[in-house]
Amino acid sequence: MSSKLPIALIVTLWAWLLVILITHNAKQETIKPGLIQLQGTHLPLATPQPTPTIDRLAAPPTVENPTQADEGAQLYWLYCLSCHGDRGQGLTDEWRQQYPPEDQNCWSSGCHGKRPYEEGFTLPTVVPAVIGHDSLQRFESIGQVYNFISSAMPYDNPGHLSEKEYLAITAFLARAHNLWDGTPLTTENVGNFRLRPAEATSTIASPLPAEGQPNSQNENQSQPDETINTFIIGLVAGIIGSLIIVLILLQRRMK
Repeated sequence: MSSKLPIALIVTLWAWLLVILITHNAKQETIKPGLIQLQGTHLPLATPQPTPTIDRLAAPPTVENPTQADEGAQLYWLYCLSCHGDRGQGLTDEWRQQYPPEDQNCWSSGCHGKRPYEEGFTLPTVVPAVIGHDSLQRFESIGQVYNFISSAMPYDNPGHLSEKEYLAITAFLARAHNLWDGTPLTTENVGNFRLRPAEATSTIASPLPAEGQPNSQNENQSQPDETINTFIIGLVAGIIGSLIIVLILLQRRMK
């Protein structure tokens, strides 16, 4: 047998391994920024347009057929937003910065300071959030919220609004807490919407996947590792295979 045969076989095997390596690297290539890759074609992304500045003090947009919660959104803007924030976040420093500079420090002004004008009132130093994960913690149901705001709000003129208006604001808050199903709130049914379960637990465990059902998140994380492992196994197998062929050929020549 020709002495060049082992060398030719080894060169062939390593060329095959080189092709695998190049193919593997091509699959891992990252798409260049600003391009979308579709079947080998690079398409330029659309040019981003400037985002218009939103006036957070402006009234919410009106709708053609407003629901009770939509009407409550308008009333919230009119009576509640100035203190409780445009997102229900409360009177935070960030929210006060949305006001004109002369109105940002509420407690030093003549209308809400220690000595307010005749038509003014002293503003509390803390105005709580009414929308968000940690808001309305003192209440168990939307009915309790309604009872409180209808007797204690607006802060400067408690009980000033009508029953219909208070129910609309309550519907707006219920919708913001994902509790409102569109049913108009009344004094009879408003207590049926609970803010939290009757027996809330302090720790909420993540649901486990059903028996025999794979965890999709873990599967997605393991896919890159499986690809790398397959490549390494193929590379090692190629090296071992080439060594075995060389040994066999050398043994035949020595006979």
